[in-house]
Amino acid sequence: MVPCSEQLYFGIMRPLFQIILLAITASVSAQPPEQPIKTTLCQRKEDPISFNKKLVEVSGYATHGFEDSMFEEPSCFWNNKNNLPGIWMEYGGTAGTNTMYCCGISPSNKKKPLVVQGAPVMLVRDELFEKFDKLLHSRPGKDISIRATVRARIFAQVVSIDSQHHYVGGYGHMGCCMLLAVEQVKSIDSKEPEPSIFDLATSFERKSR
Repeated sequence: MVPCSEQLYFGIMRPLFQIILLAITASVSAQPPEQPIKTTLCQRKEDPISFNKKLVEVSGYATHGFEDSMFEEPSCFWNNKNNLPGIWMEYGGTAGTNTMYCCGISPSNKKKPLVVQGAPVMLVRDELFEKFDKLLHSRPGKDISIRATVRARIFAQVVSIDSQHHYVGGYGHMGCCMLLAVEQVKSIDSKEPEPSIFDLATSFERKSR
């Protein structure tokens, strides 16, 4: 038989614990969703490490071709002259970009769920994403690009070549680039495929002279 004092204690504490549990649950569920940082690709290239794992909303040219799956801007495109990092593009979730690149990556439109630096990256696979992906792969065998705005997770790390030479990369073709992992396509500006980002960047450079 439980003494009256213990019955009274448990009678008081049980509803108190229930109230505390409900308060904790409500607090967790009330947390607002993470809001993306609206920025530009060129700004992110100036200080990529500070945006590691951050959710951003950016506009740029998504590209697709042989050893090419990037998200770039012609005005600050990756090359050996400006020392800016390249931006490799992957889809979140289980969708693949169907890109062949080194080393040992075969083209596929499916993959294991994307996890980068221990962080899972989801994908909103809605009608707009399907339109984006279809347009990006509408000319097999050709390097093309389409302009779009996406919400994506940025991943950047410093890769050491030796004690004196370093670069921001580790992702994509031969570890060339920082990574932009697409979570959602927000808008598509291109009505049809445009020239490759390499051609667009060359054209921009000529016009800037």
